[in-house]
Amino acid sequence: MSLKKELLDKLTEKQLKKLAESKGIKIHLSQAQEKYYADWDEKQRLVDIMTDKEDITIKEIEDYIRNFNSKN
Repeated sequence: MSLKKELLDKLTEKQLKKLAESKGIKIHLSQAQEKYYADWDEKQRLVDIMTDKEDITIKEIEDYIRNFNSKN
């Protein structure tokens, strides 16, 4: 598993959605992707899709986690 994927996997589904939104990442699935992800839960689908997005870096994910943890 990649470091980026491991970091994203530490986030909840809600956090993943907020992170994607804050980065302007829109998740639109093609028919092939819908079939591929059909049996996946929403969190794992988001982690897998966001791992491939170049719009978000490992540093940004680490900062997001750090900021979230410092608020709680």
